[in-house]
Amino acid sequence: MRRNAVLSAAAFVAAVTATSTRANAQGFGVYEHDACMMARAGTGVASPCNASAVFFNPAGIVGGGNRWNAQVGITMIAPRGDFTDSATVTATPSTKNNIPVPTLFVTRQLGSRWAVGLGVNAPYGLISEWPNTFEGRFLAYRADLKSIYIQPTIAYRIHPRVRVGAGVTIVHSQVELKQRVDLSEQEAQAGVTFAMLGVPTGTDFADATLNATGNSVGGHFGLLAQLTDRFSIGARFLTKVTVDLEGDATFRPVPTGITLAAGNPLGAPAGTPLDNVVSSAFTTTLASQTGATTLPMPAQLVVGVALRATNDLTVLADYQWVNWKSFEVLPLDFSVIGQDTLYEDYQNTSGYRVGAEYVASPKVTLRGGLLFHTAAAPDQTVTPLLPEGERAEGTLGLGIRLSPRARLDLAYQYIRQQDRRGRVTDPPARGPAGASANTGVYTSTANLFGASLAFGF
Repeated sequence: MRRNAVLSAAAFVAAVTATSTRANAQGFGVYEHDACMMARAGTGVASPCNASAVFFNPAGIVGGGNRWNAQVGITMIAPRGDFTDSATVTATPSTKNNIPVPTLFVTRQLGSRWAVGLGVNAPYGLISEWPNTFEGRFLAYRADLKSIYIQPTIAYRIHPRVRVGAGVTIVHSQVELKQRVDLSEQEAQAGVTFAMLGVPTGTDFADATLNATGNSVGGHFGLLAQLTDRFSIGARFLTKVTVDLEGDATFRPVPTGITLAAGNPLGAPAGTPLDNVVSSAFTTTLASQTGATTLPMPAQLVVGVALRATNDLTVLADYQWVNWKSFEVLPLDFSVIGQDTLYEDYQNTSGYRVGAEYVASPKVTLRGGLLFHTAAAPDQTVTPLLPEGERAEGTLGLGIRLSPRARLDLAYQYIRQQDRRGRVTDPPARGPAGASANTGVYTSTANLFGASLAFGF
């Protein structure tokens, strides 16, 4: 087997960078890091909740009646979806996952004008998984991306009504991807593929796994202005982070079950298992090898307002812009396969969020919200790895005052993604022409449950 026989394996390694749960935030982003914010549809850059202001608006960590604020939380994400082939009308459901996303935030007031904080969360990542018999398995059948953000933060009150905040973002990313390799597409000899020799399309002969990690550093900034006693505005900017990922790709043989007949084009004796003929690939082109790529975590800008309409009712609205256009190409470098490039051609996205909270009693606060955002992936890059699209979402929740120093926040979020035509094979060309490879429809929904426990002392 020749070197270019496994270029699809190179492509799959890069493709891991597009992984995500299929029905979450824009692109492969995650925005549900606090049940209070989540219940308000993510609104609150002008009125953040609890210590999670470290992420949602670092300026908001200054103030409040407590010297210390601490918060722990978890969001359970349950994505569900399927792919329906347009020709056969066969629907393949994705593998059901219930994915926990934990968070931790701590802030400390340093007098009346300064505060410091620390946050740990995962604003990019999650899982996409399909059965290993799915027709898209040659692009990937499991992809797992975790990007952990550690955010040391400082904030300062520059005016009684104006606060600013900033901090360093330390990022650790880890990826795992599993993909099958199709023998029919590989070269048996120069210019001759196994398909030309009669091997059926979709013949699995290798199971490929990539594990890679990388670290990087960025920053985050916030502004919060209380224009009147009832009206505030806020803004937050999270810088782009570029992570250089390095790791190992391994390949495990998958039996084809094919036996060669007499007079076969490979010149092997009748009855020879085809697996014996291709086994040498696992010590040459498909030998364990190192790989590297560069993954951008896009910049985010959020601006918003909060209005305390009555003593008990607050309404909020946020606009979120994400620079997904930075996720355009992925350069690849492998120790055996060599170099390649994967094109994603993402586009920038806009998110629109409205929320409200009502203080029903001294111990109970009710919350709800709606949000909508556009899709990052163009038609030609809607794949099993990330068949994302425009999404409409609804949220609700409540806060329960457990004691003068403790509060429990609960939230539920439902996501309905617009059905999206996509592909299960490599496109014939870059750009819109690649959408001609789209052969079916992806559907996606998700249920999210969040809980946060906040303490002040």
